[in-house]
Amino acid sequence: MIQEATLIEAILSIRSQVDFLWQFFVTAHIAIFALLFIYDDAVESLNVVARFLALAGIALFEWINGKALANTYMLLDATLGQYRALYGDPSRFQPEFFQHFVGQSFADRPAMVLVTHSMAFVVILLALLSREFIQSRRKRQQGTVG
Repeated sequence: MIQEATLIEAILSIRSQVDFLWQFFVTAHIAIFALLFIYDDAVESLNVVARFLALAGIALFEWINGKALANTYMLLDATLGQYRALYGDPSRFQPEFFQHFVGQSFADRPAMVLVTHSMAFVVILLALLSREFIQSRRKRQQGTVG
């Protein structure tokens, strides 16, 4: 039988992995959005092949990171399920602790990962394929100033 301390350590370790994967996702997207929205002239100079390769690379990143996050959430949910099965007697815990740690479920998180990663990819797709998505206001302002 798995020791309680070992399961708790595994749960905390898996939660740290989830945090790392989210931080990696956010950091990568800050860089991508900076490129798209701040250095839009450089992006505008990309040819069709370069844009396609950029989109393919970003799509691959979204898929790999999203799959890793979804799998990690499923592992976390399974580990918490194992903990509840072995040590989850509610009388052992304060109600708030039981609700927010022992009884926590992450079963809905893979769907949330799919939504967030898909939305981020759609914004990047629109920014790479439709320059008006970013520039329409600035182009109008430049046209009236000059």
